[in-house]
Amino acid sequence: MQFSFGMFCNNLKSYTEIQEQRDRDTLTGLYNRNRYERDLPEIFAQYQNSLACVYIDANGLRETNNVKGHDKGDKMLRTVATEIRRHFDTEYIYRIGGDEFVLFVPEADEAKLKMQSEELSSALSKVDYSISVGIQCDKNISSLSLLIKAAEKKMYAEKKKYYEKHNRRRTHM
Repeated sequence: MQFSFGMFCNNLKSYTEIQEQRDRDTLTGLYNRNRYERDLPEIFAQYQNSLACVYIDANGLRETNNVKGHDKGDKMLRTVATEIRRHFDTEYIYRIGGDEFVLFVPEADEAKLKMQSEELSSALSKVDYSISVGIQCDKNISSLSLLIKAAEKKMYAEKKKYYEKHNRRRTHM
């Protein structure tokens, strides 16, 4: 009986570790795209009365990878992820693509989110990294997809401004 219980505990631990690996981005420790896709229906059901989406893109990742190597690009992504966690108090933080991060903040104050994103950007600029951020806050949400697309569109507008100031070919330090 003791052996069986020990095996059960070991199997349960292994199962929990596999679940965690399935849901986490190995580079940043944030939730990954798989978890993001699974969480969307629950987030919508739970917070459709008031929800904000913050869409973040790390500027210059491709250039950093191409010129300085992927280890430097990986460092950039880990730093951005760490700072996102430090500046935003939400359980819904995802790395959904190479250099794209999405956060959901229930019942958020837009002015506070803008301040937090400015503080995040400032902290990253101190280590020579840059981000583009799009924020969309809505109440009585009819479509989570539209909320996300609106934040993404704002982020791309910021990214466009960044690359108009910085030659695309120039390496981001």
